[in-house]
Amino acid sequence: MTEFKQLDIHWIDLEPAKGAETKKLRPCVILQGDLVNIQSRTLIVAPLLPNHKPWPFAVNLEPTQENGLDKNRHINLKQLRAVDVSRIGRKQGKLESQYIDAVKAALTIVFDL
Repeated sequence: MTEFKQLDIHWIDLEPAKGAETKKLRPCVILQGDLVNIQSRTLIVAPLLPNHKPWPFAVNLEPTQENGLDKNRHINLKQLRAVDVSRIGRKQGKLESQYIDAVKAALTIVFDL
């Protein structure tokens, strides 16, 4: 089984999707912790969508060599998905540690914690 790491960004096939769910092949960040990833057939991910957004549940990202993004994107933390590892494609990069606090803050808002 391929090893998946928390904060890695992979291309993930989100089809089929229904209604307002995020669709298509998208870069997504793995949020699930490494201890859970070791033997899991599913991973909890969040999609990276185009452009920056002012939403409290979005974390805006700039493209860098480390994250491998091609343009400005945002992590939509309102669209978390558990996906089977068979949906996961090539690795794009890794989310930089400078974004971790913003991800935690957005998750706190999403889950009203």
